[in-house]
Amino acid sequence: MTRPNLLSFTPDSLLRHSAMATLTAVLLLLSFPNFELDYLAWIALAPLLSVLAEGVSPRRAAALGWLTGVLFTFFAENWIAHSMVYFGGVATFIAYAVAFLFASVLALFPAMFAVVMAFLVKRFGAYGWAAVAFAPVVWVATEWVRPFITGVTWNALGVTQVNHFLIARLAQYGGAYLLSAEIVSVSALLVLLLKFKAPGVGRAAATLTVFAGVTMALPMLNQQPAAQSFASVSVVGVQPNLPPDADQSPDASTRDLENNIRLTKEAIERTPDKIADIVVWAESPLALFYENDSAVRERLDGLAAETGSHFIINTVTRDDWRYHNSIHVIRPDNPTGNQSVVMPNLPPAKPMKRYDKIRLVPFGEYVPFKSVLGKVVETFATSGVGGFTPGTEPVVNTLRLATEREGIISGDDSVPTAAIERTTNFARVGAFICYEAAYPDLVRGFVKNGATLLVNVSNDAWFGNTAGARQHLAHARMRAIENDRDLVRVTNSGISALIRANGQVVDPLPSFQAGTQTWRAQLRRNPTTYSQRGDWFAIGCAVITLLTIAAALFFKRNNQPSTKTK
Repeated sequence: MTRPNLLSFTPDSLLRHSAMATLTAVLLLLSFPNFELDYLAWIALAPLLSVLAEGVSPRRAAALGWLTGVLFTFFAENWIAHSMVYFGGVATFIAYAVAFLFASVLALFPAMFAVVMAFLVKRFGAYGWAAVAFAPVVWVATEWVRPFITGVTWNALGVTQVNHFLIARLAQYGGAYLLSAEIVSVSALLVLLLKFKAPGVGRAAATLTVFAGVTMALPMLNQQPAAQSFASVSVVGVQPNLPPDADQSPDASTRDLENNIRLTKEAIERTPDKIADIVVWAESPLALFYENDSAVRERLDGLAAETGSHFIINTVTRDDWRYHNSIHVIRPDNPTGNQSVVMPNLPPAKPMKRYDKIRLVPFGEYVPFKSVLGKVVETFATSGVGGFTPGTEPVVNTLRLATEREGIISGDDSVPTAAIERTTNFARVGAFICYEAAYPDLVRGFVKNGATLLVNVSNDAWFGNTAGARQHLAHARMRAIENDRDLVRVTNSGISALIRANGQVVDPLPSFQAGTQTWRAQLRRNPTTYSQRGDWFAIGCAVITLLTIAAALFFKRNNQPSTKTK
């Protein structure tokens, strides 16, 4: 018996199979920022699928899927090591070892996909190639289950298409998961064309074609009027560009606070009416204890009253022994500074509710499995890890706005009815923090609770010049598209911008520069299917995957030849 030549490139060799898995990883890498060759996503899974369709063993399938996942994740998300080295005080070797471990864990899900596909190919027997038609469903199932086990949603395949609204708008029906299925369908179709005359392949290809066509037709079945009129608000974003390891001394904090105030006043002074409905301050190293520090609270309340603007500010809240990474909305005592234009017969404004960040950053804002990992983190990290407590509720605050109200009163039209007054004068704002933008179900919770405008504050200075900031922006754009909401994104160092409901990035501020920008954001009220129904499509894919596996096991067992003798 001759030993197999590991260096051969024969059709069933490990070297060739590994090369195909690596090719899939490279194509996936090129599809995401910073490369953004998003058209490659449509063919990225084809090399790996073509190998799986040949009937490889489950063990080899697992290895190939894991190889694809670890190569893609390690190089696409190398910002993990960058953050640890430059701002966590972790040795370079340790940081990249942790990044590799992180990639290795996430790679288990492409491995799971590969094992299931190899299993189905084997069980389908002569119809093995036709089993490739299940690839979109199985891929989405593994994408959906990943955050339940790891807490990570980053770089779902559907996010690659944020630059193409005609395609990306499918996310309004089934989230980014529906886009992932559409993308994998094309790769699967390409693989099926290689063996089009094999048993069942024609029908499998026809099924995928119908699925892809019906899916692309969904927006046509629910077309909105071409011209719609939306109320709008003026928003000022303040990007302070503080270093992540900024001085936290009282003098430095006072200086940074006054700098934010100066930037804010200068920005408002440049607006046409010298007033802004909303001012958003980024998440930054400037720790503002709004609830716990009376001097800070008085300063910020006074600023809101002076400018007549609602302020959305990232804060730190101490609640007994617990600490929260929070957002406070500060309303002006007199929204316009001019009592003569206040609308009559309006109820008193309700107090603004605090939002506490729900999805905390592991090893940044808390230590997972602290009883086990706490000592390890203390050994290798020279800077402290925050001990924050997560929030529980997607908070939406109703803002009574001044400029729209004043426009109605002073306009040529007659006095508006109460219904029009409420539609145009109030914004329901849902604001969330940092990488919560990568969690579709969390963000849709704000819209489900009535948000007409989304706000994301973040500190992306941790990413440095890596692809992290652009990947983060892509996730925020997908959340805007999924929920058909304008999203104001203000970060410490960039990328700060207004994101339209179609994913378009409007007037971004230059990265790594302090500055301000004024945007006009639209208030949209109609929920999308995804906002209302959530991950119904992904859940359906998971159920279909489980049923298909069960059916394959059952029919294979019942088709075994009988060994009973007569």
